[in-house]
Amino acid sequence: MMVLSTTLAGIPFPSCLMNASGAWSGTHEELRELAASETGAVVIKTTTTRARVEEVQGCGIENPGQPYYLAVLAELKATGKPVIASVAGFTMAEYVELAQAYAQAGVQIVELNLSDPIVPCNRSGACDLATVHEVVKAVRTAVRVPLAVKLPGLPEAAMGQAVDLLRHHRIEVFVCNTPQLAAFVPAIGGALDLIAVGGVSNGKDAERALSRGAKAVQIGSALMKEGPEVFARIQQELSAERTTHATGA
Repeated sequence: MMVLSTTLAGIPFPSCLMNASGAWSGTHEELRELAASETGAVVIKTTTTRARVEEVQGCGIENPGQPYYLAVLAELKATGKPVIASVAGFTMAEYVELAQAYAQAGVQIVELNLSDPIVPCNRSGACDLATVHEVVKAVRTAVRVPLAVKLPGLPEAAMGQAVDLLRHHRIEVFVCNTPQLAAFVPAIGGALDLIAVGGVSNGKDAERALSRGAKAVQIGSALMKEGPEVFARIQQELSAERTTHATGA
């Protein structure tokens, strides 16, 4: 099979495919299954400081709280797969606290989930980049571990400002909605590594995202439907796509 490894924030990943933060990553058992699969990384479900269930129903960040995930982290790291920890705070201080705890525990990348509608920068119904700036600035000052930022879909007029913000704070990775790749890639100009998320269910989808500038792809819906075996399937399909393109067949 063609090599499908990649590098994010200077860190080698054995595959450019990985789970999205909310998919198959909420329990210890699911995380262990991910680590044993062909995924290129284990992305822990978006975590809050304490258990959040009823008050965040439908937002995608229902979780048992950070201590639950910290308890299994050493086991996940021992598998050799890079670990990306996604966090969501209800205040700026919570983002800092969460990021510091994961950084001290040795994750490779902390992903700041600034996308869900319940987090501070989205409570008005649109992404408030001023609040994003404050959160990113605070976390960047507090931790040295590489940071990824996940934003909601943005209007075209706000894309340049978002890119400037991320570059100003030396963010290493941007988790980008797949449909917006074409608009963000020219603005970023290679200054950040891009992970595409959304709408990828087969090798052709993955190759399309990678050819448009993403360095990795996160799988969500297909993973929930098929389980962790989906990574082996999509890797095979992606390898076949690239072989076909290379030979001109």
